[in-house]
Amino acid sequence: MVESSRKHIEKTDLVLEQKVKGDFTYWKKWVWNKDEPLVMVLANYPVTGSVMKDSLTGILIRNAIVDRGTFGGVVIANLFNAQVKWPCNKRLDEASAPDGIEELMAVTKNVDKVILATGSLSTKYEVATVRLADYIDQCKTEKQQKKLFWLLNDGGKKVHPLALRDAPWEFGTVITIDEDTTKPEKSPVKSELKVVPNETEDPA
Repeated sequence: MVESSRKHIEKTDLVLEQKVKGDFTYWKKWVWNKDEPLVMVLANYPVTGSVMKDSLTGILIRNAIVDRGTFGGVVIANLFNAQVKWPCNKRLDEASAPDGIEELMAVTKNVDKVILATGSLSTKYEVATVRLADYIDQCKTEKQQKKLFWLLNDGGKKVHPLALRDAPWEFGTVITIDEDTTKPEKSPVKSELKVVPNETEDPA
């Protein structure tokens, strides 16, 4: 009788990079296939500390992108460049690297798609609203806006990865940051991407 499955070792070549300056962290990049498209997921401050450490938000994003199977790597980027335990406008402002938007734009030009996954933080605090709007405006100026998509739940609401639980990732085109004036339009592409269930959402 021939065994249908044998023990074996699976391995891959992985390139892991992180960009930092002093106490500020800009992004962390995983590339497992340089010949496939690269995606950037922009959250609030998911990447901090050592290049070898990971936040829960970062793990969920990376797993979700791997599960999707259409990308060869992911850049997880920070809208704010330092961890903020209790968000307020003052703390968010202090966590904003002066060249943070510049660094985001440099990455944006080198990826195929950008997923904005900031959730409610960018609607609750003026500093977050303005910073995200500045990034979107820069993308428009640099003709990168077509790469941008909101991360949505199945009801069309802009969400943070932790808020999705085991629901599929859906996307909406980026027209404006103002939810009251423009509702995001869902992408016609159906996604089977799922994330790991979690009990609560955090603003990372």
